[in-house]
This record gives sequence, C-alpha cells and structure tokens, in this order.
Amino acid sequence: MKLLLAIVGSVLLLCLAAFCMFGFLATLEQTNKPGLFIAFRIGYSVVGIACLAGVILLLGSVIRR
Repeated sequence: MKLLLAIVGSVLLLCLAAFCMFGFLATLEQTNKPGLFIAFRIGYSVVGIACLAGVILLLGSVIRR
C-alpha cells in the first residue's frame, strides 16, 4: 500500500513540476514589466524544485524499505 501511495504521489508531484517548468519558460518572453516576471520565475523555480525534492524523498523512503 505504501508503494502505491508513493507512486501516485510521485506522479502528481512530477505533473506539478512539469507545470512549473512550462510556467518558468513562459516568463522568459519579452514584456514591458520585467520586474513582475522575476517574481514569477523565482516562484516557479522554488515550487518546481520543492516538487522534485518531494519525489526524491518519497521514492527514497520506499527504496530503503
């Protein structure tokens, strides 16, 4: 059961990380307000890296068992 939860959680976190990657890439387009998009770049980066860290922790705990 714990393996199934780890797999489902990892898939969900990877989907969220992919969304953050596409959002980060979208903020690289030219705009009139570059300061606003720096905040979005930082936000997408933090959330995306946190999701990847969560996947590593979930899979690491299952592999250790």
